[in-house]
Amino acid sequence: MGFYNRMMGTIGGILIGAMMLLVVTEVLSRLLVGRSIEGTIEIVGIFLALAVFFGFSPCEEEKSHVRVELLLRRLPESFSFVLNTGAYILAIFTVAVMAWQVGLNALSAWKVKEVLPGAKVHVPVYPAKAAAFVGYLAFCLQLCLSFFLIVRSRKEARSNALAKGVNPAPTKDE
Repeated sequence: MGFYNRMMGTIGGILIGAMMLLVVTEVLSRLLVGRSIEGTIEIVGIFLALAVFFGFSPCEEEKSHVRVELLLRRLPESFSFVLNTGAYILAIFTVAVMAWQVGLNALSAWKVKEVLPGAKVHVPVYPAKAAAFVGYLAFCLQLCLSFFLIVRSRKEARSNALAKGVNPAPTKDE
């Protein structure tokens, strides 16, 4: 999953760079020529959404997302583990439902060849919606992987404690 996450993060970074170039070109065009480049704002909006969706999975892999570590560190280890796994289960369910719905929306947009309204240039929306589905799907898979790694590390810690002769039975904080 690491290769795909790096690839998605790279694509997200390239999209942010492309957004920057488009906005600078738009500003220079208005300043020097006195005219806007048709469809620039729409394309920048699509690129922004894609950069965000492609960033979900790499962010989860690196644990760079917002978490309430301050609270979790102060709780007993077993309670912290239960909260953490519960949060992952809820996140997996939520992101799976979102991926499913975005996938259905992308399929519908592709069938009708949906374009953004308002611009003289027809900017297709369905590639962006399909990419959003890919982003959510990768995020869901990374959440599942992170969840299983947390559960496995907990089991390994308990096995190691048993092998060393330490009683892994619940203590006062479990």
